[in-house]
Amino acid sequence: MKSYQSGQWAVAANRFREAQAAYNLEDKEAKAAEMANNLCVVLLQDKRPKEALAAVERTWDVFLAHGDELRAAQAYGNLASAREACGDATEAEEAYRHAAQLLEKAGAEDARAETLAALSRLQLKRGQPLEAITSMQSGLEGTSRLSFGKRLLRKILDLPRRFLGQ
Repeated sequence: MKSYQSGQWAVAANRFREAQAAYNLEDKEAKAAEMANNLCVVLLQDKRPKEALAAVERTWDVFLAHGDELRAAQAYGNLASAREACGDATEAEEAYRHAAQLLEKAGAEDARAETLAALSRLQLKRGQPLEAITSMQSGLEGTSRLSFGKRLLRKILDLPRRFLGQ
């Protein structure tokens, strides 16, 4: 983690790979999957999206098998980021949605809002402004602690519904 925090991506990637291998040898599947997710994040930071995608592959299934919806959601979020970085926007959208659903089930409102904001940004890049507004609005609705800017954004996004009397 120190290597990651100091921006030494290659060193961090090697250490996470070593940790993953050690956990695999010890049959600690969930810990190995956690290291794979950490590796994915580091590889994305290091602009190596294809390797990041390979690192995170199927880790969500490990977490779901262990009943850990929060980590499964994080894995789907990492998958979404990796797919987006690889240029696969359709698959990235699907992964962001899976992540948001699991985060909602886990009661992680802030993480869900961040995930839906990432989905919204992706939808804007894809030329889907209405979908982007809906995603952002969904994320802001479930969040209780919002900054002033996000509270203002929530009010702005709610204007069309008010004008339509809904």
